[in-house]
Amino acid sequence: MSFDLKNLRKFSYIRPRYIIAISIVIAFVMIVYAFYELSKSKEEIYHVLDEYANSMIYTVNMSSANTVISDQEIENLLSQHLLGVARNILRLDSLMKISNTTLKHIADENEVYRINIFNEKGEKVLTSYEHDTSHIGLESKHSPKDFINPILSGEENELIIGLKEARHDRGNRFAVSVRRADNRRGAIVVNLDAESFLEFRKKIGFGRIVQDIGKSSGIVYIALQDSNGIIAADKPVDDLSLIMNDLFLENAYVSDSSLTRINTFEGNEVFEVVKPFIVEGEKLGLFRIGIAMDEIKSTESRMFNRAIIISIVLVVILVIAIGIIISNQNFKMVSEEYDKIQTFTGNILNDMVSAIITFDKDDIVRIFNKSAEVLFATPSNKFIGKNLTGALNRNFHFLSEAVNKKQQLINSEQVFDTEEGKKIFLINSTIIYDSSDNLDSYTLVIRDVTEIRTMEKQIIQREKLVAMGELASGVAHEIRNPLNTINMVAQRYEKEYADKLDSKEFISITKVLRSETERVNEIIQQFLRFARPPKLNISKVSSVEFINEIKDVMDVQANSNSIKLIVKTEGEIDLNIDFKQMKQAVINLLKNAIEASKPGDKVEFLYSTKIDKNIFEISDSGSGIPKENIDKIFNLYFTTKSNGTGLGLGIVQQIVSQHGGTITVESKIGKGSKFIIELPKN
Repeated sequence: MSFDLKNLRKFSYIRPRYIIAISIVIAFVMIVYAFYELSKSKEEIYHVLDEYANSMIYTVNMSSANTVISDQEIENLLSQHLLGVARNILRLDSLMKISNTTLKHIADENEVYRINIFNEKGEKVLTSYEHDTSHIGLESKHSPKDFINPILSGEENELIIGLKEARHDRGNRFAVSVRRADNRRGAIVVNLDAESFLEFRKKIGFGRIVQDIGKSSGIVYIALQDSNGIIAADKPVDDLSLIMNDLFLENAYVSDSSLTRINTFEGNEVFEVVKPFIVEGEKLGLFRIGIAMDEIKSTESRMFNRAIIISIVLVVILVIAIGIIISNQNFKMVSEEYDKIQTFTGNILNDMVSAIITFDKDDIVRIFNKSAEVLFATPSNKFIGKNLTGALNRNFHFLSEAVNKKQQLINSEQVFDTEEGKKIFLINSTIIYDSSDNLDSYTLVIRDVTEIRTMEKQIIQREKLVAMGELASGVAHEIRNPLNTINMVAQRYEKEYADKLDSKEFISITKVLRSETERVNEIIQQFLRFARPPKLNISKVSSVEFINEIKDVMDVQANSNSIKLIVKTEGEIDLNIDFKQMKQAVINLLKNAIEASKPGDKVEFLYSTKIDKNIFEISDSGSGIPKENIDKIFNLYFTTKSNGTGLGLGIVQQIVSQHGGTITVESKIGKGSKFIIELPKN
């Protein structure tokens, strides 16, 4: 703080003439820089204009080339269509199955104007035109022999006559001809009325393209020019120079690329771009486009005026800025202290385990710490400065409601769906008011208590199992003695009276009595094993060895039930476990999964690791566990199997608990169940 005060005092000793001198130098630099920027801006404008001109002439060039090619393609298609009609007539003619009526029918069917058949002397012998007699006595503009002579002379078998003027009527025709069969001799001519074709070509021709583009704003002229003069233009362009009289145009004509320059047209400067017009390798001329420069000149003038005004404003601002430097130092000192406090507070908030979210009075997020980023799986910059409720998905609708209503929350426990599954959060809120008792900010403190609640549930379950185990142990001891007595009596009866009574029914009854007492005794043995579990014999076991041994055991049962057992592991590490007991726990779960599955289903056994945990997952695609049974499945004696004892999952949980781990279950009706064992890494 003392250092900043010393700097503040130093400014008070600066003399005015030094400030003026510094201001003049800086102002001069700024003015020079402003005019430098003006020059650069002009270059950029001309560069943009050059790109625009090149783009324009490229468009005109490509459009015109495509139009010329399209004309050629259309003529080719027309020719092929008419030749196809002529060939069909040739086949009929060779069979002598042709007449005027037949020709008219073919003409109507193929939408052609007229079909004429000439003999070897060039005399018309058949025609599709019914009123051909109307032309008798009229002067003919040309003779058919002028066009079909190569056919009549035998030089050509097929001939594309193309466009020609109608002999008697106004208009144009498009015609083809084929040679008649040797037994008939002569020529077959198929005509098409070309007026619609010519009208279409006029609409899409490059002349029309030139006319249309020439109407665009800023285009002074567009012209196609060759060495003889102007071929096409959007307007009279007599003022344009000839190629042979202009070195720039000569260079452009022999080049394959576009060139630009500033040219004069009708007394005004225009920006001209030129490019050779090449279609399928043939150079047809040189396109020239003139672009008006009125806007460019106007823009240059405005930019110059702005540069002057900006320079003056910069000088004034500079003088004012020098005057407020000292007062700014004071603000800087206060701001630095504020930043220190804010940074210190921010570091504390960011390092907190709980998620902290603070809103202002308009529900805009102002604080969003690292724990909140983890909770919402989104970086803070996606939320800070925005309305959080609009960005929350439906899983967090409770938070949206709390923020909107500004609810006072004290240890409110909520369950949310996150990317890691269901999570339990403890939520508290703090409301801060300003001096006028208006709401200033609203803060949510969200703490993840999922693991705590899971551990609490496991502890309660463990205590319940211990109590139930002790009860089972006492009951088992009480039942075991009279059960042994019953078994001994059954054996004695079987030995002493079997021969005397000689009754098969007696022998059968005593065997049933003995087998049932043995079965009850086995159940009691299970109760006693649960009540007095053996001590763990912890040893280092390879994860791959452990999993492969389980797989070897369970493959047989899976195959016999037509179930596909899928085993996946994540690397190999040493597990600190009681090999025998943990193997029993996993096998019990896999047996349950196989029994819950149908033939053709699959059961998955997955092993993975986290930072401090070893994780075993056993999942099936069976019918699933109803919600009302989820919390009961680890209870002693609870079972849904007709021949089950209800001890299997209880023993599994006991083994996992002895290892300091947890076991949880996820299940959906109709989609199967997943049991997850998490063991700590020791």
